[in-house]
Amino acid sequence: MVDEQLAQVVDVDPVEVWRRVEAASGDLSDILDAADRVAEVDGDVSPREKAVIAELRDRCRHRV
Repeated sequence: MVDEQLAQVVDVDPVEVWRRVEAASGDLSDILDAADRVAEVDGDVSPREKAVIAELRDRCRHRV
Protein backbone atom coordinates (compact mmCIF):
# COMPACT_ATOMS: atom_id res chain seq x y z
CA MET A 1 0.00 0.00 0.00
CA VAL A 2 1.31 3.41 -0.93
CA ASP A 3 1.14 6.35 1.48
CA GLU A 4 -1.31 8.09 -0.87
CA GLN A 5 -3.76 5.20 -0.56
CA LEU A 6 -3.47 5.12 3.21
CA ALA A 7 -3.91 8.87 3.40
CA GLN A 8 -7.31 8.47 1.78
CA VAL A 9 -8.37 6.00 4.49
CA VAL A 10 -6.85 7.56 7.61
CA ASP A 11 -7.05 11.25 8.41
CA VAL A 12 -3.97 12.18 10.45
CA ASP A 13 -3.37 15.69 11.70
CA PRO A 14 0.41 15.98 12.23
CA VAL A 15 0.00 18.98 14.55
CA GLU A 16 -2.31 16.95 16.79
CA VAL A 17 0.05 13.96 16.76
CA TRP A 18 3.03 16.11 17.84
CA ARG A 19 0.88 17.81 20.51
CA ARG A 20 0.00 14.42 21.94
CA VAL A 21 3.62 13.26 21.90
CA GLU A 22 4.69 16.38 23.77
CA ALA A 23 1.85 15.97 26.30
CA ALA A 24 2.63 12.31 26.97
CA SER A 25 4.40 11.34 30.16
CA GLY A 26 6.70 8.47 30.93
CA ASP A 27 8.79 6.26 28.70
CA LEU A 28 7.82 6.46 25.02
CA SER A 29 10.29 3.82 23.83
CA ASP A 30 7.40 1.48 22.99
CA ILE A 31 6.02 4.10 20.57
CA LEU A 32 9.42 4.48 18.93
CA ASP A 33 9.69 0.69 18.63
CA ALA A 34 6.21 0.50 17.08
CA ALA A 35 7.08 3.28 14.61
CA ASP A 36 10.19 1.37 13.51
CA ARG A 37 8.23 -1.86 13.07
CA VAL A 38 5.36 -0.24 11.18
CA ALA A 39 7.78 1.50 8.81
CA GLU A 40 9.38 -1.87 7.97
CA VAL A 41 6.10 -3.72 7.30
CA ASP A 42 5.98 -2.90 3.60
CA GLY A 43 9.68 -3.40 2.91
CA ASP A 44 12.53 -0.93 2.93
CA VAL A 45 12.01 2.15 5.09
CA SER A 46 11.54 5.17 2.82
CA PRO A 47 13.41 8.44 3.30
CA ARG A 48 10.12 10.08 4.35
CA GLU A 49 9.48 7.39 6.98
CA LYS A 50 13.05 7.75 8.25
CA ALA A 51 12.58 11.53 8.56
CA VAL A 52 9.33 11.20 10.52
CA ILE A 53 10.83 8.59 12.87
CA ALA A 54 13.91 10.79 13.38
CA GLU A 55 11.64 13.70 14.29
CA LEU A 56 9.69 11.46 16.66
CA ARG A 57 12.93 10.37 18.36
CA ASP A 58 14.05 13.98 18.64
CA ARG A 59 10.75 15.14 20.12
CA CYS A 60 10.71 12.25 22.60
CA ARG A 61 14.27 13.03 23.65
CA HIS A 62 13.48 16.73 24.23
CA ARG A 63 10.45 16.11 26.44
CA VAL A 64 12.41 14.18 29.04
